[in-house]
Amino acid sequence: MTRSILAVMLFVVATGARADHYEVFLVAGQSNCDGRGKAEELTGPLAKWAKPQADVRIAYSCSSQRGPVLTSNGFQPLQPGWSVPPGKPRITTLPGKSFGPEVAFGRGLADHFKGKNVTLIKYAEGGTSLAKDWNPDAKDKLYAAFLTFTRQSLKELKDGKHTFDLRGMIWHQGESDAGLTAEKYEALLSQFITRVRKDLEAPGLPFGVGEVYDNGKRDAVRAAQKSVAGKVPGAFFVSAAGLHTQDQGTHFDAASQITLGERFAAGMVKALGK
Repeated sequence: MTRSILAVMLFVVATGARADHYEVFLVAGQSNCDGRGKAEELTGPLAKWAKPQADVRIAYSCSSQRGPVLTSNGFQPLQPGWSVPPGKPRITTLPGKSFGPEVAFGRGLADHFKGKNVTLIKYAEGGTSLAKDWNPDAKDKLYAAFLTFTRQSLKELKDGKHTFDLRGMIWHQGESDAGLTAEKYEALLSQFITRVRKDLEAPGLPFGVGEVYDNGKRDAVRAAQKSVAGKVPGAFFVSAAGLHTQDQGTHFDAASQITLGERFAAGMVKALGK
């Protein structure tokens, strides 16, 4: 045994430090990404989803757009509650009482990448549009904040002497852009994917596009989402067919958020090709 190897082993023993490798996936969008599924409804056949998943980590943040910024304060076990719904006053502590597709998305990936460390970085804010709030060319808006939070989270891994691969991203957004033409939303989403890949230095990053719920008024956005997934290399479409909402045809209920997350995971695994 060389002195250098012995020194590393002694350092690990003395400090408890352990360098791991992480498979990192990004989660972003508006309210159905942030999630309005009610954790209290995770009972019966859904009860297993109410428990923390110790083998999957998540770093979460909402924005300052509709109230104080709340974060997970670094990487935490994946569980329901990494979500900040609107309200006055805004909730002040996390985990909260709602969740999004990340709960089942992370589980599906961890089950696929057995023996590997799956980590999610989630940045979301309800009631936000791609045309204005998420537009990469808009100053001091969500895109810049999303990049900052993502980079800070990745730096946290690096500072812990960990390594990682940025493997993919899922996106659920579009309800706030229902007034746009299909051509306009398609152009915006295509440009968004291009910028994410460029700014995070991840060319070809698999990108899942989640379909907005069909309430009869979002046909243009839905058509654009399908078109982007069919034209942009590495992008894939996740259908909302058969899912149910808890309100006026916008926010998926708890069971549907689980199904949506499972569909995102299946699409991501297929897009990764292994």
